[in-house]
Amino acid sequence: MADTGLTLLRQLLVSRYDELKRRLTRRVGSSDVAAEALHETWIRLGQIQEIASVRRPESYLYRIALNVAVDRHRADLRWSGKANLEALLRSDDDQLDPEHVLLMQSEMAELERVLSELPERRRAIFSAALIEEIPYREIANRFGISLRSVEREMSRAFDHCSRRIKNFPAKGRARASADVLSIDRVLKRAADSEHDD
Repeated sequence: MADTGLTLLRQLLVSRYDELKRRLTRRVGSSDVAAEALHETWIRLGQIQEIASVRRPESYLYRIALNVAVDRHRADLRWSGKANLEALLRSDDDQLDPEHVLLMQSEMAELERVLSELPERRRAIFSAALIEEIPYREIANRFGISLRSVEREMSRAFDHCSRRIKNFPAKGRARASADVLSIDRVLKRAADSEHDD
């Protein structure tokens, strides 16, 4: 089902677009997000060179679009968190309280210590997802494992952090710490480049 299969999938996407959009809208809660996900699905189909036989093509298209919507949602969450932190860091009116900065640095050091206890692959996957912001699918490809294995490794890493760090509210706190870590690195790079000038 090489080019013919891709052509059929594209034709099905066009002919069933309204129904797919309705289903996706019910699932994600936004017709705009559903439309964007279906458009991205069309683009992804154009990037595929060859495809194996697909037993249920409409379900296949729906799953691609749903995955696109989920990936987009995750990226939006990461960017909104970073945008809020960067706004705090750049604000002239609101200076970060030194006590708060010290507390965040302490929490980051503790998180780094706890992460160092993880097996090497789990730590690498965790860092790739939260610090490098690599989507799970790319991580799976990088490590030659399934998407489910990436999810399992992430879950185990979060569980480990929850057990080792007092009051660790799981995923949201780790994401915030990862955002601060990446912003901290950006600030260090900026300071280093100022010293070079």
